[in-house]
Amino acid sequence: MHAQYGDEGPSGPVKQWHMVLDEKSVALCGRDIDPGAATLDQTEWGRTKETCCRACGVNWLQSVPFLADEHDRQDYLP
Repeated sequence: MHAQYGDEGPSGPVKQWHMVLDEKSVALCGRDIDPGAATLDQTEWGRTKETCCRACGVNWLQSVPFLADEHDRQDYLP
């Protein structure tokens, strides 16, 4: 995950988070990302106070398999 900043740049708050594969500077939504932007581990997706890019989320979730045996069922079943 890489940060996208607002008008203030890196000195200001994070505007939203994007998913980037292989440490490239282009997000899954196609947006160019500053290579020096703050990063977070992909496991933080959806857990930040800032929004996460919806287009990146869709692309990322479609590319990552959900393997039920790797997750605790109580986390996703009522």
